[in-house]
Amino acid sequence: MSISTGKFFKTLICVLSLCFLQVSFGRAAETASLDGRYFMVVWAYQGPDDDLVHAHTFISFYRGNDLAKGVVSPLTISWLPATKKVQPFGSERGHNFSLSETLQMACHAGRRVKSWGPYEITAELFERAKMRLALLQSGRVSYSMINSLPRSMNCITAAGDITSMPLNTGILWGIAASAKVVKHLSPYIVRTEDDLKDLIARSKSEACPGRATELSHGTINKSIPQSIAAALGH
Repeated sequence: MSISTGKFFKTLICVLSLCFLQVSFGRAAETASLDGRYFMVVWAYQGPDDDLVHAHTFISFYRGNDLAKGVVSPLTISWLPATKKVQPFGSERGHNFSLSETLQMACHAGRRVKSWGPYEITAELFERAKMRLALLQSGRVSYSMINSLPRSMNCITAAGDITSMPLNTGILWGIAASAKVVKHLSPYIVRTEDDLKDLIARSKSEACPGRATELSHGTINKSIPQSIAAALGH
């Protein structure tokens, strides 16, 4: 009887060990699957008055290698006047704000925030975003709401007009303009990445504490890195 029991426990240990290895390998594969990939979220905010000076288009880009490590440090193109107050005429010194700074501005001003994505994108689009960010940070470009002024850009052009094809949003602004940007960048979109949806909700939640966000079940009390880990099954 003792021999039979001993064999049973040995078999049980072997089975549990195999299950653990399968889960570990599965998790490692899921994390590795982010390596070398790139992701994008397109954003917009606008005020209840639908005034174009209270509207904004911005984009955050993510490295899969960072996300696989639980590091959330998006390359964000959010081009606004350094004063944070848009003037309808003329140009002024611009500043590129981080995603957190931009969402906090929207939250404090009571703006409606909308997002598209996350999308997996090509490495080429990510590199183009890096080049645009370098230009904005060089001081060679100023901000102007009207895009026709020399050596100046508005937020839509700064964030969305980064490919070889010219972007034309007409007289759109805010949410409508950002939707147009998504369509413009669609040739560089590989797929929608639903597993990273909490990346958006958590970004809003941390920028605007107390405001309701659509977080998945089980991630309410998690940080952004923890939410990513949860999405990957960690």
